[in-house]
Amino acid sequence: MKKNLLIILIALPFFAISQTFVSTTPENKNVILEEFTGITCVYCPDGHRIAQDLHDANPNDVFLINIHTGGYASPQGPGTDFNTSFGAAIAGQSGLSGYPAGTVNRHVFSGGATAMSRSLWVSSATQMMSQASPVNVGVQSSIDMSTNTMTVNVEVYYTGAQTVSSNRLNVAVVQNNVEGPQTGGSQFNAAQILPNGNYNHQHMLRHMLTGQWGDIISNISPGTTYSNSYTWNIPNQITGYPLSPVVDPVNLAVVAFVSEGQQEILSGTELYPSIIFPNSYDAYFMSVTANDVVCSNSNDLEVTFRNYGNQNLTSLDIEYSIGSGPTLTYNWTGNLAPAGTETVTIPSVSFTPGTSNIVNVNLTNPNGNVDQNTANNSGVTSFSHMTTLNMVSTGHASGNCTFDVTTDQYGSETTWEIIDDYGNVVASGGPYSSQGAQPTQTISLANECYSLYFHDSYGDGIYAPGGYELKDAVGNVIHANWNFTGSLDRDFFEMGSAPPPASYNCVSPGNCQDPGDGSGQYASMTQCMMACVSTDINENRLDVNLFPNPASKTLNVEGDFERIEIFNLIGELVISTSSSTIDVSALESGIYYSHILKDQDILIKQITITK
Repeated sequence: MKKNLLIILIALPFFAISQTFVSTTPENKNVILEEFTGITCVYCPDGHRIAQDLHDANPNDVFLINIHTGGYASPQGPGTDFNTSFGAAIAGQSGLSGYPAGTVNRHVFSGGATAMSRSLWVSSATQMMSQASPVNVGVQSSIDMSTNTMTVNVEVYYTGAQTVSSNRLNVAVVQNNVEGPQTGGSQFNAAQILPNGNYNHQHMLRHMLTGQWGDIISNISPGTTYSNSYTWNIPNQITGYPLSPVVDPVNLAVVAFVSEGQQEILSGTELYPSIIFPNSYDAYFMSVTANDVVCSNSNDLEVTFRNYGNQNLTSLDIEYSIGSGPTLTYNWTGNLAPAGTETVTIPSVSFTPGTSNIVNVNLTNPNGNVDQNTANNSGVTSFSHMTTLNMVSTGHASGNCTFDVTTDQYGSETTWEIIDDYGNVVASGGPYSSQGAQPTQTISLANECYSLYFHDSYGDGIYAPGGYELKDAVGNVIHANWNFTGSLDRDFFEMGSAPPPASYNCVSPGNCQDPGDGSGQYASMTQCMMACVSTDINENRLDVNLFPNPASKTLNVEGDFERIEIFNLIGELVISTSSSTIDVSALESGIYYSHILKDQDILIKQITITK
C-alpha cells in the first residue's frame, strides 16, 4: 500500500490554533470496514485484497481495520501474535460464522448479524456511502519519536438530527507493513508477498485509545462540536502479548469513528500522524535476533535500528555480547535518513554455550556524537543451544539420506525444511498437490548438525495414516512422526561418518566374528558359518547324528558325545546341554549351527527349525 508520511525534523507546536479543524459541511457517510482475519485462514488474503481494492477506489471514504482473532489467529512463534485485548469482543458482537468476515459500519444489512461474507462488502459499502451522515469526524495527530508518544486530537461536528440521545467516539490505532506468515497469501494476494516469502500485513488493529467501546458523547444536537485529546506511550510490543510484533511508530495510522452505542457506525476518518524528530542525534534500537543453535559455539546476530535524529545517520557503534562473554563493538557506516531503518548482520559471534544464551545490544556514538536519548538504545534477546539442552540425537550416518512424506487430503498445507547450523536450507519440500505417499527425496547430509522443521499451515497436522520419516545413509531412522498434530514439529540431530559394512571371518570351527572395520572375508554371517562348517566337518572323527532335521519341538542326538552347543546365525549361544533329547520348541524358525563336542574334537552340523 502507499501512504504519505509527514516528517517534522524539529520540535514545533503541531496542532493549528483554530476553533475547529473538522468540516462543518454536511457529508455522506464514510465506511469503516472491520475485517476479521487470521494468519492460518486460507481465504483471508482474498478478503484483504477485496478490502484494499475498495479502499483504493474510495481513498477518502473507506477506511480499514483488520482484526486478528479466533483460532486462525493463533501465533506461530515470536512476532506472529497479531491479537489484541479488543478483537474478541468486537468479533463476538458481529455474529460472524466463518473467516474471513467483515462488518460495514457495523450495520445489519440482512439476516440479523453485522458480519458478512467478503462477496458483500463492496455492495454494502456503496449503499452506505450513498446515505447522508449526521456527523463529521476530524483528526489531527503527531508522534514524538524522542519519547515514542502519540498525541491525537479528535473533533466531531453534528450536521443532522438523530433518533438516539448519545453517541460514542472510538479511536483505533492500526499498523501497516507488518511482516509475518499468512496461509493462502501467494494464491490470493500475491502482491503482498515479500521477497523472503513472508506476507506484508496492513491495517492491523493494535490499540483502542478510547477503550473497548469508546467515549460517550452526550450532546449530539445539530450544530454541536465535540472534541477530545488522547496520548499513547507507544510500547515496543502490545502489553500482554509477548509474541506480538514490534509496534513501529512510523507505520501507524489513526482511525476515528462515531457510533450509536457499540454497534451502528455513523461515519469516521483516518489519518497518518506526523512524525516529529526533535533530536539531532538519536539512534533507536528496534530488535536483535539470533537463531537457535544445534551444536555450534558461534552464532550470527541481526541488529535492526532506526534513525530517530533529524540529521542523516552516517556512523554508529553497535556494542554486543553473548552471555558472560566480552562486550565487542561493530562499527557501522552508511547514510540513513530520518525514520530510515537498517539491519546489520554480525557474523559468527563466539560464545560459551549455556541453556539460555542472553544477547545484549547497545547503540552508541551516532555520527560520533553523544546520543541525545539513551532510553531507546538497548535491547536483549536469547537463543537456545540444543546440545546443551540434550535435544540433539547423534550416531546417524552421513551421506545420502532419504525423506519420505505421506500427506493427507490437505497436502497443500504441508511443508518442511532441513537447515544446517549456519542457517542454510539444505533440503525442503511441499506444499504438495496430491494425497498419499510422495516420492522419496534423497538428501546429502555431511558430518554436521541440522534442524528439521515440519509445518502444517492450518495447524491440525496430518491425518492418519499420514506422516513423515527421515533416514540416514544406512537406513536407520533419524526422526519420524506418524502422529503429527499441530502446526510445527522439529528435531535436531548430528550426522557422523557411516559405519563400515558388516563383514565376518571364520576364527575357529563354527566361530565367526566381525572385525568391525569392514575387512572380514565374508559379507554375511551365513556365508561365514557355511565356510566354517565345510572346512571342519571332514577333519572331525566324531560319528553323531541329529534327528529329526528339520525339527520343531524336539531334537534327538544319536552317538557318543560329551556336550552340544547350538548357535543362531549371529553367533549367539541359544542352547548348551549334555542331554541326547533337546527341547527346541522355544527357538524361532530358521537356520542354526550345532557344535558337538568330545575330548578335543568338534563336529559342526546345520540344524533347521520349523514351526
